[in-house]
Order: sequence, then C-alpha cells, then structure tokens
Amino acid sequence: MHKFTQKPAVSQWIKRTLLSVCVLCAIQYNPFAQSVFTFNALADLEVSKAGEKSHYYYNEIDQNETDLRFGMSQLNLLVQLSPDSNWSFNGRLLLERDKGQKLDKFSTPQLNIQWLSNNRKMGVTLGLFSNPFGSFNDNQLSTQRNFIGLPLAYSYYANISPKIGYLPDMGDVTKVMIDDEVQWGGSILYYGGYTAGAMMSWNIKPAKVNWKIALVNGASNKLERFSKPTNWGIISRLKLQPTYYWEQGLSVSHGSFIQESEVSTLLEDLGMFTQTLIGTDFKLGSGFFEVSGELIGAFYRVPIFDSEARSFDTGANNDPLTVNSWSVYLDIKYEIPMIQGSYVAYRIDHLGFGKLEDSTSPQWDNHVLRHSVALGYHVSRNVLARMAVSTQQVNNKPWNKTQGTFRFVLTAHY
Repeated sequence: MHKFTQKPAVSQWIKRTLLSVCVLCAIQYNPFAQSVFTFNALADLEVSKAGEKSHYYYNEIDQNETDLRFGMSQLNLLVQLSPDSNWSFNGRLLLERDKGQKLDKFSTPQLNIQWLSNNRKMGVTLGLFSNPFGSFNDNQLSTQRNFIGLPLAYSYYANISPKIGYLPDMGDVTKVMIDDEVQWGGSILYYGGYTAGAMMSWNIKPAKVNWKIALVNGASNKLERFSKPTNWGIISRLKLQPTYYWEQGLSVSHGSFIQESEVSTLLEDLGMFTQTLIGTDFKLGSGFFEVSGELIGAFYRVPIFDSEARSFDTGANNDPLTVNSWSVYLDIKYEIPMIQGSYVAYRIDHLGFGKLEDSTSPQWDNHVLRHSVALGYHVSRNVLARMAVSTQQVNNKPWNKTQGTFRFVLTAHY
C-alpha cells in the first residue's frame, strides 16, 4: 500500500478569505447611511422521555437521558446586514446540546455573503449556507418544522463512518475507537443542513421554476465543515411549482467525504470514496390539509474496515465497496379550524439498505420504520408549543421497539 500524502490544511485559509471578503464588502458601503440591520432570537425549552434503549445516534435522545428530562435544548441568534437592496451578510449563532447531552456546543452554522440582481432572478451566495438538496434543509429553525425530531435520513446513523468507511454493527455491537472517539457511523444527510462553498440561484420563471447549484466542501453526509483532506462536492436542486397548491423538487448531490484519521494513511487516495444522492420532494396543500415528503436514494463507494486488524480490506482489485440505501417519509398535516393557530400531524418514515455486493449476503444495515404524531399550537405571536410521540422499529436488533420517544418543546422567538 502507498501511504496517503497529506494535503495542505485549507480551513484557516478559507475562514480568513471569507472574513476578508466580508470586511472589504462592508468597507465599500457606508453602514450608517443606508444599511439595514436586523436580528432574530429563538430559544427551545424541552421536556423529553424515551425508551430504555434510546441513543442519540438512533433517535436523538442520549442513552443517559431517557428518564424525564427538562431543560433548554437550543438557543439561536440570527443576524442580517443589508448595505443595499443587492447585498446582504447573513449569520447564525447557535448554542445547542452536544450529541443530546450538555448545552455547551457553540457554532456559527450560517455565515455568508449574498448578492441578488435587481430583478431578483439571479443570486450568488458565498460562505456557509443551507444545503440546497431537497426541501427539508430549508427549515432550519424549530418554528419552521411541524415535528420536533428529524426524519431518519437526517438523524439515524448507519454503518458508514467518515473516518473508517464501512464496518458491520458499528457502535452498538462493534466499538472501534478512532482518534479517541467511538465510531457510530453517519446519517445519509448531515443533520445540521449547512454546507460551505459557493451557490448560484436562478429564478428561471419567477414563482414557477427555480434552479440552484452549489460547489461545496464535500458530500451531503459530511459533518465537519472544514477537515483534511479537502473534500469537494456538487449539489443541485430544480424546484417546480406547476400550480399554487403543488410544489415539486428534484435534487442531486455528489462528493467525497472520507477524512484523515489515525488509520487513514493505510489508504491510497481518500478522494476516491464518495457519496451520491438522488432525490425528489413534494408539497401539496388544499384547505386545512398539507401533504409533503421526500424520497432519497444514496449510493456509496467506501473502504471496508477490519476492526480486529485495525486495517482495511481493499479486495482483490483494490476497489472500494459499493453499497446503496434509500429513505422516504410522508408528512400529513391538518390545521384545526376550531382552534386557530393549532395543527395535528402524522409522519411515516422508512430507511432501507441494499445488500452487499454478494447477493446472498444480508443488507449492510438494518431497515428502520418510524411512526410519529405531533400537535402544535401558537400560544401567541412569539410562542409556539409542540408535542410529539414516536415509535421506532429496527429489524434484527435485540433492542427493537425500545426506542420510542415523547418530546414537548416550547419555543420563544422574536
């Protein structure tokens, strides 16, 4: 095996470049003459209880927090500075629970510069922005979501890790410590929904046809925004609105995601390991009813990790393992006309996995089925209350049907 040659670190360069561009653009305008500055704040207070075998990597509830729990789960501050009608600087400061545990994870998931043409048909965004794949990533804040939990594609960790590739029964059975951290795999899409790079938006036919394409720093499942080696990816979404009550989206994503680790030098080229996503999303609305959902297919090229030898099985031809998975969820929402500002919603959510390359072998992970019911009520203009319960079934696991959840969130927003 050839040793993997480290590429120069670029995260600091990217950050400095982004900051420099922000400063230069800000200097170009007189902020006191015509700038418009706005900010919004949002806080989530949560009560939760979950089944005995719950885990953050499977249902967003930490394994040590399954009893009745009360506390702040998220704090947000969103800011926007608009020097004129064409330019804007957007940021989001976030304090949240780290892997469902303590409220001590601070990040800036959104930090970008955006330019829009005078007729609003063309736009360019540079920096950290929402992943344009699908429709769910547009709803980053809790006030934009009917349910409290994320769909399985965004939250359930499967047996592919960005540091070691594929390993059967990763996390719950086979525990591998890499870089002082137990590997649990990863979700099909990064749960935070943000990515870094440059994006172009084109309103081909305003209110009817919109196209976005972005060059970003890795595949859509990549958790770390800046890492080594430098990953690259491309994401695109075509949004169609044939009628006022029907919205349809078509999305694709492709990029590399394997990152350097204490064992990655055993691989020749980390850039050859990729994830490709193909998806469609829709939303239909009529009267008090709304139906929406997504269908996503995921295709991977990954290394196979041998946990006993702490090495990789590259096969006879040194080819990566090729596997696939799919995810689909359907949301049905009904606004209760007798109680203004209230709704009830139901979600059915499925995550499935294809067989390994040998057709006689089992799936590379276990199929998952989740049912969720949610109630929501706008207590006032600035307070939203939501309650949700869910049941979860995982095939061929001893802890099947023991990961149900109850969550109640009171959101104050301004």
